[in-house]
Amino acid sequence: MSNTAISEATMRGVLEQLPHMSGQIVDGTRHEKVLSYMRLFLASDAAVEQLMSWNALRTLAECLQPQSDMRVTATAVRFLGDAFRARSGKVLWTAVHATQIVEWIVDNADSPHALVRVAWLHFMCQASYINDHAYAELLDRVDYPRLLLRRLLDSSYFVVASACMLLGRLFHVNTIDPKLSALIEQLVARPFALQTSARKAAVLATAQTLLLLKNKDVQVFVHRVFAQPVLEPYLYDVDRLVRDRALDVLELVVLDVDAMGVRELVAALARRVDGCVVLRCLAAVVKQLPRNRCIEGGEARRLGLMIANMGVSLLLSIHPAVDGSDVDTIQMQITSSDVDSTEAQITSSGVDSIQTPITSSDVDTIQTQVAKAAQQSPSASSMIACEAARIVREHSQTTFSAHTASSMCLLLSNPRVQQHTQLVQLVLSTLLQTLRLAHNRTHVQMVPQLICTFAIRAPGLRGVFDLALELLGSCNAEFVQGLEHAIRTRIVDVEWEARDTVLEFVTRAVREHAWPCVELLVTRQVVDDAVRALSDAEEYVRASAAYLLAAVVERGDEERARYVSEHKHLTQSDLARLVADSEAFVKRAALDLVHALGTRGVGMWIECLTYRTLYDLADDPDFEVRVRCARILALLTQTSPVNTSELQSTSLLLEMCRDSSRYVRAECLRSLRELKQNTPDVDMTSEPEPKRVYVGERTDLWKLRNVDLAQLEASLSAEHLYQEALDTQVARELMREKSDANAGNNILDCY
Repeated sequence: MSNTAISEATMRGVLEQLPHMSGQIVDGTRHEKVLSYMRLFLASDAAVEQLMSWNALRTLAECLQPQSDMRVTATAVRFLGDAFRARSGKVLWTAVHATQIVEWIVDNADSPHALVRVAWLHFMCQASYINDHAYAELLDRVDYPRLLLRRLLDSSYFVVASACMLLGRLFHVNTIDPKLSALIEQLVARPFALQTSARKAAVLATAQTLLLLKNKDVQVFVHRVFAQPVLEPYLYDVDRLVRDRALDVLELVVLDVDAMGVRELVAALARRVDGCVVLRCLAAVVKQLPRNRCIEGGEARRLGLMIANMGVSLLLSIHPAVDGSDVDTIQMQITSSDVDSTEAQITSSGVDSIQTPITSSDVDTIQTQVAKAAQQSPSASSMIACEAARIVREHSQTTFSAHTASSMCLLLSNPRVQQHTQLVQLVLSTLLQTLRLAHNRTHVQMVPQLICTFAIRAPGLRGVFDLALELLGSCNAEFVQGLEHAIRTRIVDVEWEARDTVLEFVTRAVREHAWPCVELLVTRQVVDDAVRALSDAEEYVRASAAYLLAAVVERGDEERARYVSEHKHLTQSDLARLVADSEAFVKRAALDLVHALGTRGVGMWIECLTYRTLYDLADDPDFEVRVRCARILALLTQTSPVNTSELQSTSLLLEMCRDSSRYVRAECLRSLRELKQNTPDVDMTSEPEPKRVYVGERTDLWKLRNVDLAQLEASLSAEHLYQEALDTQVARELMREKSDANAGNNILDCY
């Protein structure tokens, strides 16, 4: 939403009409749009003064009548709360206490309408930024501890979320409020077995809210009230939503516990039998250990490595290597220097070696129990393997381990793992993150081998290509040549998503790196593959191939650009067919290719265009196609006068200056500015030069050069369009229902 202040006259009209907003409106988002519009007014420095001069409090009080639509009431209360945060908001707050609005606030603290309860909490939360004696009195009048308890136990998620925001504000303002402290202790005190789902959600939401405050005194209080024995049963609740919320709280708790606290947590987990939940908790611990504020870095790394190695061992025990499968299948190169470096890193962290068996009895117990649980059924085995992989993935975010890298390669080469798409994704993402942290570049030679692994489907392939793109600029010719062989292997994949991903990668490489870095990647054979892909049955592949060829023409050297333009399978008819494709996104890519050829001055790019083609493109329903059409028309006007006359490009460009899309008009504006800079003034009194500029075309060119650029530019501002739509629609249309319920009346239509 824009922060541009709206006109005072319009705002006053909307405000005065708010109490009379039709109750027959069915679309509740209409009220949200009105509120968003009114909030824009608060961006003005004089907003509060204007509201006071209009006696806005009287108008807002009219919205609080018993017969008022509850949506209008909620809108008015929320707007008033937001006004307290505006400049001079304290003046408005003082004025509120001289009206009946405060009495309404007191009387409706327990409104039966969820919308009003949310608005009430929002009002109190915004007023807390003033926090004067009057605010404290208002809190006492509504008995705020009991009120907050009721709101935290509310059946509406939105009410609970708003209550948490107010709770956080009150703790932020008063640090440790004895009344609120007693409230939270009361909330947690009920035995877990007797708690309803709503109470469990309230307990966890409260804990998460207070932990996020990052106040030292509050943290001490929270860790005392929500001690590990209190939190533990929530982690094993039968309701998945409760378990997930408890994991979020656990992550925040781990940030501020010492090493002994982590050991106690692991010991508690060792006493549980639910393997998946135990592993999820350990993943949360591993994720937060590097950010822990109470554990020394070396100790945190040691604890994290111990748990991560347990995860690796679990994975290898669930999916042991099969005959003929080892790390060399993917040709992972781990030199002795890599192992030495890793061992030195681990030794400095307090662990003798990554190959040393885990000695912690608690971790050993967990590994044994979870491994037994994995043997119960294939589904249990699959779930546990995924959770173990998540532990290793979290550890790989911050720590390189050659042992982890080699183990992940071994898993990727396992046919059983390859049948499990989710596990392949987790293992692959772990491996890629590990390689990003590698101490030297010997590991990157395996990236092309990963690309050639057909078990890695399109989503995983994108991750591999992201890593390859990062490495491309600093790698040797051997790596680039291996990459070229790999992409030529996968560009013929039977899965169209993989073919599309390969083409997108090469396009990004050409766009993001200097040509000398990618010259060995974009060979003639790769260009041949891309040209053949222009006829692919899948439209996304056709579009990606066209984008790739356009990038090569734009950024490649002269030899490669001419190879594309003169390719025997990229004829005039091939380009024309691509430009006339039934899919808009293919037409966009085709027009980018035509424009690239025209800008470079190579190929038969003009020959694929006709007046009818350009006319259809200028009238295409897709505005991005029209943007590209305007770009080509401008290029035609500047580079080929004779063809310009035959294709009537200037007259079409003139018409496009009045296009309904501001993006198309913006492209026309840019083109016209270039024309004025690059072409001489046209003398309308002189005789036209034969065979160069026709009279009709010269007239169009003269008109083109005399378009009012200032007026055209003024029509491009998104704020201008939004303002215009608001001024004409909000007061007259949005706030009343027409005979056809909810027909139109959308202030966002301009987007």
